[in-house]
Amino acid sequence: MIQKFLLFCALLLTLSCGKQTAAAKHPQKPQLLVSISPYRFLVEQIAGPLFEVHTVVPTAANPHSFEPTANQVSHMAHAQVWFRIGEPFEGLILPILKSRNPNLTVQDLRDGIQLIEEQHGLSCKHCSMDHLDRHIWLSPKLASLQAEIIAKSLSQQFPEQKELFQNNLIELRLKLGALDEEIHEILKSVEKRTILVSHPAFGYFCKEYGFEQLSVEYEGKDPRPRHLEEILKRAVAQSMEVALALPQYNNKGAQLIAEKLHVPVHLIDPYSAEYFETMRKLAHLIADPYDAD
Repeated sequence: MIQKFLLFCALLLTLSCGKQTAAAKHPQKPQLLVSISPYRFLVEQIAGPLFEVHTVVPTAANPHSFEPTANQVSHMAHAQVWFRIGEPFEGLILPILKSRNPNLTVQDLRDGIQLIEEQHGLSCKHCSMDHLDRHIWLSPKLASLQAEIIAKSLSQQFPEQKELFQNNLIELRLKLGALDEEIHEILKSVEKRTILVSHPAFGYFCKEYGFEQLSVEYEGKDPRPRHLEEILKRAVAQSMEVALALPQYNNKGAQLIAEKLHVPVHLIDPYSAEYFETMRKLAHLIADPYDAD
């Protein structure tokens, strides 16, 4: 708590001292802000080249534990619209950004979407808002709904570009629909429908395509030996054929279980800005884990 308070004070001081300098460097293009990289792709598809889209969390960082520096928040203060997703750091920096830029429009991309609980390897005994799954973009259908939210928000903020946003939205939703059909086709013959994961990021993907994820991470923490033993028993009982590791998280538990099961471990980054490539790769890894590159 003290550390966050000191960070808050440092951010306010930095923004206050750098106000005139930052204003002088303000870019000509309107700035849009997203919390994580997949939404940079979606926003860029709708906004087009007339806008600059910036991501708060670096691709290699864990967004659930990320805390921006004062310098990073200073640059973020110029955004006209921020598309947030509910990560913990957002609540810390939002009042700072609002104090610097009262006209900042904040759009929550969870609006209107029924969230599911994170699917842990073991039952979650203390589920709360922190345990609601925020990896919504990993369902193309839900990503399409979020694209609609993005287009509506941008149209309200920049009404002179509304026609452009709507046309881009139509094109993007057609692509997302085609991607959804492609993934269904890739996965239709898969018989074993449980995948081992180091972090429970794939709940919406699994719900959409009829799978279950067995997460080694337990309630946001690395598993204890007893939890690993229980997860291993479930993994053996369900005859899993693939394990997925994420570069932002600790993958040792998943690797250990995969070794005992003699199944391949594949690295995939669900936070990648290469949205379509990532979704296709994920489907192919599940459909044919032994042939995947």
